[in-house]
Amino acid sequence: MKQEKKFISEIDLNKSSKACSPCIMECKKIDQRINKRKLEEIEPKEVPHLLKVFDF
Repeated sequence: MKQEKKFISEIDLNKSSKACSPCIMECKKIDQRINKRKLEEIEPKEVPHLLKVFDF
């Protein structure tokens, strides 16, 4: 019996254990910007730069 393929719209990404490749890369960039600092060490003016995702 042939196995049916799932369409991307049928996959619940909120329950996925793996992220897509572009998202993983952006998370790594944010992690590098934070540089293992504690939340209280981050300046409020840095937040928009830290959370800027997908540099368009």
